[in-house]
Amino acid sequence: MVERKLCTGCGACAAVCPGGALRMEEDREGVLYPALEAAACTDCGLCREACPLRRKDPAPGPAACFGARAREDRARLLGSSGGIFPLLAARVLADGGSVWGAAMDPDGAVRHREIRSPEDLSAITRTKYVQSDLTAVWEGLRDPAARGRPVLFCGTPCQTDAVRVRLGEDRGGWVLADLICYGVPSPGVWRRYGAWLERRYRGPLHSFSFRDKRNRDSGRTCAALIGEEELVWPLDRDLYCRSYFSRVNLRPSCFRCRYCTPDRSSDLTLGDFWGIEEVRPGFDDGMGCSAVLCRTEAGEALWRRVCRETEWFVCGVEEIANDSQPRLREPTAERTGRGVYMALWRLLPFSLWLRLFRRL
Repeated sequence: MVERKLCTGCGACAAVCPGGALRMEEDREGVLYPALEAAACTDCGLCREACPLRRKDPAPGPAACFGARAREDRARLLGSSGGIFPLLAARVLADGGSVWGAAMDPDGAVRHREIRSPEDLSAITRTKYVQSDLTAVWEGLRDPAARGRPVLFCGTPCQTDAVRVRLGEDRGGWVLADLICYGVPSPGVWRRYGAWLERRYRGPLHSFSFRDKRNRDSGRTCAALIGEEELVWPLDRDLYCRSYFSRVNLRPSCFRCRYCTPDRSSDLTLGDFWGIEEVRPGFDDGMGCSAVLCRTEAGEALWRRVCRETEWFVCGVEEIANDSQPRLREPTAERTGRGVYMALWRLLPFSLWLRLFRRL
């Protein structure tokens, strides 16, 4: 296993362990790490082979870059940026394939889920500011039929690279799309926040949208369905999101992320095209715009099949990796005093801990 501070928690090592010597356990910060039961370990080495961080495979740069937004509002409302992922997913589904993406389950946990019907697409679209659990992906890869149909996988760069390594050289019809990622927050902190919302508003949390677009404000609104009531408030007033954007609840490996570069091992990279007003004045209408980076023939072929459903323009990678979108250049910087904040989240009543972020 790699150093703890570098581990991304993808779970690939535990998934391949034949003797069950590895399992994913939550630490005091609410994030998952592999835990080893030494007595059950046979030193077969499969966990080392499955870890993408132990490899130095070539990571190509993008062959073509685009700014884009879906023509139809329905696709744009399904996505957090320009609605490109919903279009790509719908195309794969129309071809009889399946799509993997992060979904928020009824218990509030975020897990990767495979869908095969357009009716289920809304479950795996939109941003979730929580690290998702890949257990279902690793289980699904044991099915031989998984390689025999078109599949689109979308996740964070570290998750996508872990899936790539697990698939191997011959990955069949899989297309791998990763995201321009700020960092992944602690699932444990999110779980306590959901419970806090339920207590405060006296009802079960049915859904939570981190980037609602109803105000045409590029997704700077949160919306939650709690009990029978829908509640809406600005993103910058949400205390959980404040702990996220203030870099407190991020996984430690995010501050050392090796994927914060245009050179990645995915077929496609998708993300918000922040700063587009400097590149293409007048293109942004408040409903979000996407950056699309194509690296492989498979990735570009899928993009070409949906680009007619979009308004798009060609751009350079340097126009995407600008000061407004620096995660293609360097990792998020670790916040001074982060360790103190994350030590307090278990010691203080959660409502008191959240108050720390009202002035950040």
